[in-house]
Amino acid sequence: MTFYICFLAFIAILCGRYNIVQGNYFLSKKIGYKIAILFIILISAMRFNIGYDWSSYLNYIYPVYNPQYFKRLEPFNRLICSLAGSLQQPWILFTLYAIITYTLIGKTISDFSCAKYESLMIYICLYYLSGLSTIRQEIAVAVIFYGYRYIREKKLFKYFIICILAMCFHKTAIIALIFYPLYYLKLSICILLLFFFGVFFKFLLPILVGALLPMFLFYLEHGGISSSSGNYQKIFYLLLFVYSFILHKKKGTYVGFLNICSIGCMLPFILGGHTGGRLGEYFLIYYSLLIPECNKRLKIKYRVLFLFPLYVFFFMYLYTSVHANHSDEYVPYRFYFLENLDQELR
Repeated sequence: MTFYICFLAFIAILCGRYNIVQGNYFLSKKIGYKIAILFIILISAMRFNIGYDWSSYLNYIYPVYNPQYFKRLEPFNRLICSLAGSLQQPWILFTLYAIITYTLIGKTISDFSCAKYESLMIYICLYYLSGLSTIRQEIAVAVIFYGYRYIREKKLFKYFIICILAMCFHKTAIIALIFYPLYYLKLSICILLLFFFGVFFKFLLPILVGALLPMFLFYLEHGGISSSSGNYQKIFYLLLFVYSFILHKKKGTYVGFLNICSIGCMLPFILGGHTGGRLGEYFLIYYSLLIPECNKRLKIKYRVLFLFPLYVFFFMYLYTSVHANHSDEYVPYRFYFLENLDQELR
């Protein structure tokens, strides 16, 4: 756990907007934020056997590189695997995923957040750890999140292209096609539709997911790998929505973000904590833009205090992974170039 405490602290030192001595920062916030993103990319790229599927991706290209192994993967994933496999350098695979994912997320937060540090911490605490396991989906989430600029600018065709590109990383990105109309609905209409069709989707959506995305059938039937963490996660997502609903302004981007997040926070209740949480991340990553907007009306000290429940969530996820799920997928953190690739992995 010590590594992750240092991980969060270092990001806070680099880009935290809350200084201990008034008027004095370790670095300028602009430069500090960029270094923080580079730091996240480095930690993500150079990890060894961190994340549930890390070893599966390694097996695509090492010890034997055979393109037939990843024939089922989407086109852009095959391209990345082919590049790393042809060079016989697995670290290239994880580095490329890390660079694309966190550059897109960092760029979107930088462009559209009113408080970059808060937004980055919200993302890190809610989604970073799970994203280390869902590598292909996380890059698809990042591409969709980057596409928010085209929703905002009402450029439907460009947003459609973004969705297609994201689907070339993970097929589940098809769900983001609904974001464009959803963003411009009135919140009352969105909530009304959610209420009336909630029960309907409770039965229909699992069937559709099973038909269109059979890779999720295991999770639908067995609750998923992280089922023990799913209950508190979906409650936490719902509480964040209630908080945002109470503090949001009734105009502008607030309503669009709330519309998208309203669907996302319900998916874990409809599909279960793991599957619903994975699909819900396409929606709920917008919390990282919505909540800082809502927090603007609060005093600085309350904005600082608001982050503490998020830190608790982050370490609860770690604790559940290690103790409840009896897994070593996150702890201890191991550095790629200090490990033997030929050792037996889970």
